[in-house]
Amino acid sequence: MPKRTERGDNTAPTGPGEPIQAKELIGDEEFLSSLRSEVERLRRETTEKVDENKQLKIDTTRRLLQDLWEVHNMFDEVGIHMTIDPPHTSFALFDSFPDKWSFKQGYDFSALNSMELKDRTPGWVGDSLRMWYYTTQEGKTHLRMIFEWCEGETYQKYSGWMRIITQVVLYDAPAAEANMAHLHGIVKDVVLAWHAGHINRDREKFLTHLREKYPKGSTQAKSY
Repeated sequence: MPKRTERGDNTAPTGPGEPIQAKELIGDEEFLSSLRSEVERLRRETTEKVDENKQLKIDTTRRLLQDLWEVHNMFDEVGIHMTIDPPHTSFALFDSFPDKWSFKQGYDFSALNSMELKDRTPGWVGDSLRMWYYTTQEGKTHLRMIFEWCEGETYQKYSGWMRIITQVVLYDAPAAEANMAHLHGIVKDVVLAWHAGHINRDREKFLTHLREKYPKGSTQAKSY
């Protein structure tokens, strides 16, 4: 049987599975303590950032939903019929419909990822102010706002008659960087031009305003 070679306390282990001697850890305590402290700090900062971004999304969503309902009411006051999604019955409690209201207690704004104000007026049906959250390939949450409308019809052999839907991009940026003053400026511009188009019965002038001021989005055919 081969003779076992003895090694001193300061010799490194020679094979897998050999226990590390206590003396070999001397001087490492400060490194491990520092590493653990940095790991805990990183975890804490990441958690705080996630919570901060979640609260910002909730605050932004709450404000935009409130704005859409109030805009809905402004149109309704002059007989311009709009619908809102999510429906007002899901988020609002009314003392006097439609203008004296408050949000339902416990309404989950964090679960709301899209909102829409849609025109139901003959000749304007389907014109919509839409906004939603989406995740980029890099894993970041973005807020996108568009206005879309029907520009006509097209006939496709296997699908039949379809609507041609065109859109302009009003806003698209990381949700964590949402600037409410900027968003309000966009909503104000669109709503005023939309309202003026109705009052003057000139939808094309309104659409021209959108085409000239905002970048073009996608155009697609949608079934009825």
